[in-house]
Amino acid sequence: MIASKTEQLSSAMTKAADVLTAAGNDKSGLFSALVTYLEHNNEAGRSAVRQNAQAHGLGATLTHWQHERRPAATTEDIVQKLLPPSVIEHVAAQSGLSHKAALASLTEVLPVACRQDEKEARTTHSG
Repeated sequence: MIASKTEQLSSAMTKAADVLTAAGNDKSGLFSALVTYLEHNNEAGRSAVRQNAQAHGLGATLTHWQHERRPAATTEDIVQKLLPPSVIEHVAAQSGLSHKAALASLTEVLPVACRQDEKEARTTHSG
């Protein structure tokens, strides 16, 4: 019973912090942290996202995002299939968001970052 009260208090505090910091509205820090992950170590993040997409049968989804002018938001389930938990935690910490707020925002940010990532790759290789 004490643990559930502690969890409830923690959840309420997290929600309050997310509201106070406008976590649901400002996605620029999260986008920057995600792009850094995708490009870090010779684009290891990009490669990991591709491998996870193939492993979960999401290759067509990733390809669609890369070619869509404005990719639509996805689901938290897909975000969690494409990004390892440690990456979600890292980008949340980098952007100052709670895990819950980061995961919700990643549903919008990940498809755009994948499109941007592919666009930059084409520009780099064609120039």
